Amino acid sequence: MNRADKPKKTANELVDMLKNEKGITFDIMTEAEAVNYFRDINNYLRTASYRKNYEKHQSGKNVGKYIDLDFAYLTELSSIDMHLRKSAFQMCIDIEHAIKTKLIAAIENNPYEDGYNIVDLFLLKHPDVLENIEGKADSIFTGGLIEKYFSLCYVYYNHGMTTTVKTKIDKCDCPVWVLVEIIAFGDLLKLISLYNDEYPCYKVIVPSQSILKAIKSLRNACAHNNCLLNNMNRGETKPPPEITQFVSKIQTIGKEERNKKLSCRPMFELVCMLKAYDEVVSSNVRNHGFEKLRTFVDEKMFGNINYFSTNIVVKTSFEFFKKVLDNFK
Repeated sequence: MNRADKPKKTANELVDMLKNEKGITFDIMTEAEAVNYFRDINNYLRTASYRKNYEKHQSGKNVGKYIDLDFAYLTELSSIDMHLRKSAFQMCIDIEHAIKTKLIAAIENNPYEDGYNIVDLFLLKHPDVLENIEGKADSIFTGGLIEKYFSLCYVYYNHGMTTTVKTKIDKCDCPVWVLVEIIAFGDLLKLISLYNDEYPCYKVIVPSQSILKAIKSLRNACAHNNCLLNNMNRGETKPPPEITQFVSKIQTIGKEERNKKLSCRPMFELVCMLKAYDEVVSSNVRNHGFEKLRTFVDEKMFGNINYFSTNIVVKTSFEFFKKVLDNFK
């Protein structure tokens, strides 16, 4: 039972546990500094999650304790992860904006589509999207657009002594260039897929759905502030052939390294992001985005790389990411 096995602990108790039970050292950061870290900077759950990148002693007096893991290594990984999430989120937003622009441009050049018909087809096929839009009708950011391009009605539900009101869409008169500003990234991908199926001769040229879905996953992880680098070990991800082929052309990356690193889901999603960013984002934004990311890699990701000199998983994962990034000049 978690209530019994994992009771609430103070910052001091957590530090004692890491030291005595987990074998984590405090040579770079003192125990007192670690206590203050838990109180003022980050919580235990997130900080300790990066220990998954380290191995444990399998035998001897230290069995079950981590090998060569100092508390400062965990805080460094946490800091690197935070900065990476910020950069990745902005790049995902840039990709989302770029594919919206490409979709609208394709429709503008399509003489068989007026920009309204595709919306009718889309909402007919995906009625759940209409429900999502209804849920945004009261939003200060999208409510005005929804009220202008959709006819709204209000349904009252009586529950004994209380009454609830739900906004419902009675009629849609919305063009696609407005719809893309209202729907979520995942729904945008569905819209692009439907449009390309309906108009194969006027397709919008964007990365494949498998790559865009990986970017959507990464975007959501960054938006929800999920840790990306708390487990960089070999995983179960099977990348699509186009990603495997793309990385295979990078001469500094061998087959074993490629297979191992792309099996790690976060690393795979980051590679998809870099590839799509290069393909769809406008040149000025692209150059700025890559330059900013290179600065992060050089100054932050590799700033204390000596911390991970004995950790092959972390060291090689950072090197792999840099090799892929260096491919884009």
